[in-house]
Order: sequence, then C-alpha cells, then structure tokens
Amino acid sequence: EKQLLVGRFVSGMAIGLLSAVIVLYQSELAPASMRGALSTLYQLGITFGILLAAFIDQFLVERDEGWRVVMAAICLPALLLLVGMICLPRSPRWLVQKDRRKDALRVLLTIRSEEEAVKEEEEIYQEIQKSREEGEPEWIELFQG
Repeated sequence: EKQLLVGRFVSGMAIGLLSAVIVLYQSELAPASMRGALSTLYQLGITFGILLAAFIDQFLVERDEGWRVVMAAICLPALLLLVGMICLPRSPRWLVQKDRRKDALRVLLTIRSEEEAVKEEEEIYQEIQKSREEGEPEWIELFQG
C-alpha cells in the first residue's frame, strides 16, 4: 500500500512538471502565429485524457486485479513519450545558453526558413546576453516590490 502511494505521488509530480515543460518547449519551437493554437490544443488533449482515464478507471477498477491493469495503462503513454522524446531536438534557447549557437541555428533551420532562423537565433542570443548582464535573479526578489 505504501508503495502504491509513493508511486502515485511520484507520477503525479512528474505529470505536473511535464505539463509545465511541454508548453514551454512548444512555445520555443512553434512559430509565433501558432503558439496559442498549439497551447490550446495541448490543453484540450490533457482534458480529453483525463476524461478517458476516468472512463477506463470506472470500467476496470471494479474487476479483480483491475487496479493492476489501470497502473499498467498509466505506463503506456509514459513509454511512448520516453521513446518519442529521443527524436525531439534540443531547445534553441538552451543551446544558446550553453554557447552552442551553431547547434541552435541548426535546430531552427529544421523548423523555420533560413531568414527567420537566423533572425530568431540572434534575438535569442541578444535576450540571453541581456539577462547575463543583469545578473542571476535571487529568491529574495520574489518578496520585494
């Protein structure tokens, strides 16, 4: 029983983190004109997933050992995501932060025209340079006016 609770806690935390990271990743790679639509589509997918999970849970949980099937079903999307993430490019912003501008440009060239990719990479670089000049934010700043 304790293992089940720990597992549910860990999976809940992972899903929460993933929910925030996916929207951030989408917004970094999607063209500006599609960002809102993709975020909305993502949220719709999450809502539909919750509805589907509730139906599956109701159908299976009353059966003998049905909870095991429910737990196994939770693992399927996670495995698909894990395998799918291998094919995803790194975030251009992360690459620029790690001083890998050529790699960032290469990623942007796979999803943008050459002109747009060069312009966006330069904008990302300028933003990161500006934030480096301003210094790292400190936690105390959250409580100051």
